[in-house]
Amino acid sequence: MRPIIFFLTLFLFFSPAFGSVFNAETFKLDNGMQVVVIENHRAPVVTHMVWYKTGSIDDPLGKSGTAHVLEHMMFKGTSKVPDGEFSKIIARNGGSENAFTSYDYTAYYQNIARDRLELVMFLESDRMKNLRFSQQQFDPELEVVKEERLMRTENNPSALLSERRNNLLWSEHPYSRPIIGTKKELSSLTLEDVKRFYRAHYAPDNAILVVAGDITAKELKPLAQKYYGKIAPSRTATSKRQFVLPHPVRSKIEMRHPQAQLHSLLRVYVVPSYLSENKEQSHAYAVLDEILGRYHLGKLYKHFIVNKKSARSASAGYSGFSLDRGTFSIALTAKEGIPLADLEKQLDQFLDPSSIRQKDVDKAKKRLVSDLEYLNDNPETAANLIGRFYVLGLTIKDLNNWASNIEKVTLEEVQKAYADMLTSSSVTTYLMPQEAL
Repeated sequence: MRPIIFFLTLFLFFSPAFGSVFNAETFKLDNGMQVVVIENHRAPVVTHMVWYKTGSIDDPLGKSGTAHVLEHMMFKGTSKVPDGEFSKIIARNGGSENAFTSYDYTAYYQNIARDRLELVMFLESDRMKNLRFSQQQFDPELEVVKEERLMRTENNPSALLSERRNNLLWSEHPYSRPIIGTKKELSSLTLEDVKRFYRAHYAPDNAILVVAGDITAKELKPLAQKYYGKIAPSRTATSKRQFVLPHPVRSKIEMRHPQAQLHSLLRVYVVPSYLSENKEQSHAYAVLDEILGRYHLGKLYKHFIVNKKSARSASAGYSGFSLDRGTFSIALTAKEGIPLADLEKQLDQFLDPSSIRQKDVDKAKKRLVSDLEYLNDNPETAANLIGRFYVLGLTIKDLNNWASNIEKVTLEEVQKAYADMLTSSSVTTYLMPQEAL
């Protein structure tokens, strides 16, 4: 099974001081493939990642889950690697590997000893263009994905509620479709659908190679050229994605489910991302997230857990790494005996841009910078973080400017972003045990 995996917390994605933490170099192969090298010589290990600039947003209409099913199929064989051997070869050589599919990208990675890097480069480059497709392989793998959906979504009330929330929040936008696919559309998916997706999107000029760990750019360049540089580019003219946001909505969904144990409230707002229209507000949202959601220090924790004593947990999260708009979420779990309607009233009274003070902004910015000292300890963390930047079209320059952009955020900008969020599209969800009235 190839689960959808996100390696880092949202905090790591949106933190500022990358330029001073990561020693990254980049170059491009003649076929258009971009290569990023992040040196870390603390141990003789490397993380090798290939990021494709495609994800579930490119699933054909009526064929949700195509990108994710292809992710599963990528672990099948080629003419040089027998079916099922990819993962076994990595394991025999002391490594670990996996993959994940998102809305905007798909990535494959291996963690392995430095002297085995050339092996994984051969394996990954081989399946970039030589993947074998057969009905005999496809049918059982599609059943695996259906079972994954049953386990992770159908039997998970919060995941089910999330799908329904996204339908309201995003409407016809690709972000409304589940990455794993709907039950109905997975059943209609064919081998030819997946083959077409592979041929259209998997090519060196639509990919980023990231290697982090005990290697230099000078050492990696001939290996990248040997294994990836000989793969023909796609050069297919791709149309610019035109996202159309749905009409503004403010909705509420209540779900009672036998597997729900607690009374939970989640509100999700549509806000600018680091790449969308009004992206200049993104750094203000990162600071606002820190102000409201920081565990034990955030305003949500102090208000709902310490002062009001009405919630078991309280958190916020800014999700800004997306090609189109991002989201800002606020989550509360009610204490026993507190109705969710009462908790929502408390939340509405709490949400006030004027409650943010200059000292809140100053402390949040300092925490965002100081918490990043150990990010480069782990090559996998570095490869995930910088790979995510590059696959979305950001660069080393963006990394280097991050700290100064955070430090420039003013109180007025945070308050303005906060106020804009409160008037944007949002969906509030209640999740309750079956017996709730």
